[in-house]
Amino acid sequence: RQYGIARDNEELELGVRCMAAGIYDDQSRLVAGLSISAPADRLDEHWLPKLQATANEISAALGYKFK
Repeated sequence: RQYGIARDNEELELGVRCMAAGIYDDQSRLVAGLSISAPADRLDEHWLPKLQATANEISAALGYKFK
């Protein structure tokens, strides 16, 4: 939460990892999430910056002002 990313490292399903980032609106409310899921051996940390950047782009399009 501190970094705006949620992770599931095979906690719900063996062999599957998930990552998610929040999407915010113009009132700074969390209104959605963007997530990716993949086989555990294919989803590693290098996806985090891409996921966060995409969530940030969507938030900006909704009027969110970054601090």
